[in-house]
Amino acid sequence: MLRQRFFPACLLSVFYNQFLICVLFVFNIAVAAAQISPGNTTDSIAGNYLIINQILIEGNHRTKPQVIERQLTFRQGDTIQFDGLMKEMEISKNHLLNIGLFNTVVLNIKNWKDQTADIVVIVTERWYIFPVPVIHLYDRNFNVWWVDHDHQLKWLQLGVKFLQQNFRGRDEDLSLTALFGFARTFDLQYNVPYFDQKQKNGFRFVGAFNQTRNITYQDSANRELIYENIDLFQRRSLKLQVDLFHNPRFNYKSIFSLGYFNNSINDTITHLNPDYFLGARSGQQYLYARATFIRDFRDIVAYPLSGSYSEVSLEKFGLGLLDDVNIFSVTGIYNKYFPLGKKWYMSSHNKLKISFPGLQPLNLERGIGYKSEYLPGYEYYVIDGPQYGYTKLDLKNQLFKINLPVPGKSIFYNNSEIPLTIYTRAFLNAGYVRNKFLNGENKLNNTLLFSGGIGLDFHFIYDTTLRVEYSVNGLGEKGLFLHAYSFF
Repeated sequence: MLRQRFFPACLLSVFYNQFLICVLFVFNIAVAAAQISPGNTTDSIAGNYLIINQILIEGNHRTKPQVIERQLTFRQGDTIQFDGLMKEMEISKNHLLNIGLFNTVVLNIKNWKDQTADIVVIVTERWYIFPVPVIHLYDRNFNVWWVDHDHQLKWLQLGVKFLQQNFRGRDEDLSLTALFGFARTFDLQYNVPYFDQKQKNGFRFVGAFNQTRNITYQDSANRELIYENIDLFQRRSLKLQVDLFHNPRFNYKSIFSLGYFNNSINDTITHLNPDYFLGARSGQQYLYARATFIRDFRDIVAYPLSGSYSEVSLEKFGLGLLDDVNIFSVTGIYNKYFPLGKKWYMSSHNKLKISFPGLQPLNLERGIGYKSEYLPGYEYYVIDGPQYGYTKLDLKNQLFKINLPVPGKSIFYNNSEIPLTIYTRAFLNAGYVRNKFLNGENKLNNTLLFSGGIGLDFHFIYDTTLRVEYSVNGLGEKGLFLHAYSFF
């Protein structure tokens, strides 16, 4: 039985809790809409100005020049005011770093004569081919595996991943993954960010097949009930998806997705929980469509310190053909990053999801507690429901930034040093998951959740961040938690 919570959240009604989360989210969206986007250069400006004579690119041994030029906010022949020149160069530098093809980017002014000059873009390319062995944790997070599952090796998948970044020098990615163990995963992805001459439209294909010998068939006391059988795979799933991208201008992106899912489970799971797929079915298939609209003004995507990110997604599971599912959902995300000066930073992360109908198959009503969708301090719990929201407030300070020497010569990193930045963090979080179709043991549902704590962030090369957190949740439980994020 769960222990008594130290915060009297029980005094708040369900409606008030939902209202509070919605107000926080809507307020942040209103702030985003009121912001002014960075301006572009103009063709004729009175007063002090500079005319760009040439754009010279150095260091791009594989990357096509047009891929780099696509990320610049200025073009050859543009006229830029002196006051805005450095800002435009900084924005362009961040654009180039955010596409993940370069370790370093430097922009300089060269051949300055009268009111004309050249802009030099110097890049250091990353290593783009990664045929590497992979150890993958087939669990919700590290702490659940280490504590609840006694760090058993059967929860680890072993295999190989082949990643060809910057395929053909056009920022295209080809990924092949094969993982084996208690669960088997085969995954193929091919990403083409731009296929037209104006570099505004692209596509991605995803194909994946998964088999697992263990399966979470139900939640009890907001913990997973797991059934496993080493002799038989308990669940099989096939996913096929095509995404179309549209990038009308910097910082804005639309993604339109169409896909197919086919899931099946053994009869044992159907007997344990007839509502896993609803209706005591052992199979589930459906077509789905999704439209996502993104407004991204973050400085560095891998670890933003300033700017904002907004996203709205509309999703429909079940399109009237071959469908066992009929679900519609709307998801909104708003994140804001504030530089406070003297290496202090603040950030706010907010998400709200609403989906209908209220009764959904267990495998499709995931809420808080999975991978990146977690509240610090509640890592051991799963809080499922068709509607949920959370807000996270962080205050951080850059402790130090160093360059670690690379012993010998590394084929994966072209520089002699690897940058490492360490931040101290303090955080407060609140969340809410609504689910009216559940048993009385899942007491974290329909309850306002709170947590807070302190932590350290270690940010490495190749967009890798290791996060160590000490958290206290609304149940009064304390613990040390580990999270890792990487482009791999």
